[in-house]
Amino acid sequence: MNVNKVPLLLIFSLIVLWACNRPERALAGHPAQMTEAQAVVTQLKGTLTTPQRGPLYLWSTYGKQVEKIDSTTITNGRFAFHPRTYEPGIYMLGTSENNMCPIILSSQEPVVELGFRTGKLENSGYAVQSKENEGWLTYMNKEAALMRAIKDAQAALRKATDNKSALEEQVAQREKDLWNYQEEMIAKYAATHFAKLVRWKQEPYKNDFAKYWDNIDFKDESIIHSRVLTDRIESFMRTHSRGEQSGFIQCVDAVAAKAKVNDQVLEFALSQMLTGFYESGLENICSYIVDHYIHGDACGDADMSEAIKNTAASIGQLAIGKTPPNIQMQAHNGEWVDLYQLASTHQYTLVMFWSSWCEHCKAEAPQVQNLYRIWKPKGFEILGVSIDQQPQAWLAAIEERNFRFPNVCGMNQYKSKVAQDYRITRTPTYFLLNDKKEIVLKPKNIKEVQTFLTEKLK
Repeated sequence: MNVNKVPLLLIFSLIVLWACNRPERALAGHPAQMTEAQAVVTQLKGTLTTPQRGPLYLWSTYGKQVEKIDSTTITNGRFAFHPRTYEPGIYMLGTSENNMCPIILSSQEPVVELGFRTGKLENSGYAVQSKENEGWLTYMNKEAALMRAIKDAQAALRKATDNKSALEEQVAQREKDLWNYQEEMIAKYAATHFAKLVRWKQEPYKNDFAKYWDNIDFKDESIIHSRVLTDRIESFMRTHSRGEQSGFIQCVDAVAAKAKVNDQVLEFALSQMLTGFYESGLENICSYIVDHYIHGDACGDADMSEAIKNTAASIGQLAIGKTPPNIQMQAHNGEWVDLYQLASTHQYTLVMFWSSWCEHCKAEAPQVQNLYRIWKPKGFEILGVSIDQQPQAWLAAIEERNFRFPNVCGMNQYKSKVAQDYRITRTPTYFLLNDKKEIVLKPKNIKEVQTFLTEKLK
């Protein structure tokens, strides 16, 4: 990769990866401080049409990450959580991680009563008693439709070969429709946490680098308990980085300079940028953040928690030239596998993270088989690491794809220890190790492995 000019595609990759439904990590080490004014006991209760019985969970949020904090039982369609204090912000209420709805809990409402019209909670919720959620649940549905209209107009503009001025006006009008609706809701629900979140969503100075962050209050820790700041950072990078390393670094410095007024918000912003850049393959930017803000003195007197230091160390351990975490697990054939031992007895070992449901993994399977057949006699090995949850699906896929190399499985999708150790957010993901157990290549596909081996194993 040319580190001085990052391809435009990577900018969009950064945004998509940050925005996607990806695996959620624990929030330990990121507690926001509860002030006396926030210490209001809140009763969360409500009604669900379906299911009539079963568990209901509550997750707190840290940007796009969630952590389960409470549960209750649905009885005859009713639910009630034990009264407790909540830090103001977005929470997720749901029957599972695949069926949850974002809600607002704040220090202003001692009772929050909600209802859900269908078993699918998202987009079916309404407020029985909660001004915050009356505004929020209404807004979310309308915002989704307005955002779709903007994206459709932008897509039409990108494809157009003529009449672009009319399409540009259409994009501008759709963006104005969203702005006007936001202003309407802010006025209607003034002095609520909901109104504050919507105001933070707006970008009144989107194209002005110096003023971009003027409508964000970085002293307010409640911003880290929503997706707002993460989304704004993504937009800021896209608009002002120019796709260049120097541009990304300039943006990182600007965000850090604004966020340093609050240690919790600063750490949150650094963590979001660090993770996002790593998952987009921009590891040189990660190194800059680690060197200047986590281990350096650019943060002044800010006290970085062990959580972000561990994140930095984890990312550093997965860099080219480093030794990644060992994998010691029982393989599909019952034998015990030790990655370090495997790597030390082969010239090159490919660690391949895959899943039975991944169509891309399935498409590359014949190439994987061919690669193994050709290079296995010459000192090459593969360790397959599935992120499947069901052993039957995992074992059936091994047989179907004719994998004859060692395979292990964490049995907990992206939340398994092995997937989290290697910061896996998508499949397939590859790491190529040498006989010193060092990462020598992080290929995007099997063809890159083939090219490397052709050169090194002549």
